[in-house]
Amino acid sequence: MISPKSLSTSALVICIAALAFSGSSGFTARSAIQSRSVFVTSGTRDASSTSLSQFGKKKEEEDLSFIETRDLTREEMIEINRRNEEVMNRELGAMTGISVLFSIPILYLCWVAFFSD
Repeated sequence: MISPKSLSTSALVICIAALAFSGSSGFTARSAIQSRSVFVTSGTRDASSTSLSQFGKKKEEEDLSFIETRDLTREEMIEINRRNEEVMNRELGAMTGISVLFSIPILYLCWVAFFSD
C-alpha cells in the first residue's frame, strides 16, 4: 500500500513539473501578443526598452484590414441568441447539479448531527 507521505510527495513533484513545463510565468499565462512581442524585441535590447520608457512610447497602429465587418441579419441574430440560450441553459443545469452534489454531504452531516443518539 502507498504511504500518505509518498503520495503527497509525488503529487507535489507532479505539480511542480506541470508548472515548470507550462508556458506561464508565476500565476499569469502569456498571451499571444506578449509572446510575439518577446520574439520581436528579444534581439534588440537597448536602454529605451526598459519598463519605464514604455509609458511615453506611442503604440504602433495595428492593421485590422483583414477583419470583415458587416451587419447581421435578423435571422442570424435570432440563431445566435438561440444557441447562446441553449448554452446558458446547459451551464445552469450543470451548476445546479454540481451544487446539489456538493450539498448532499453537508445535508448528511447535518442529519447525523441533529438526529443521532
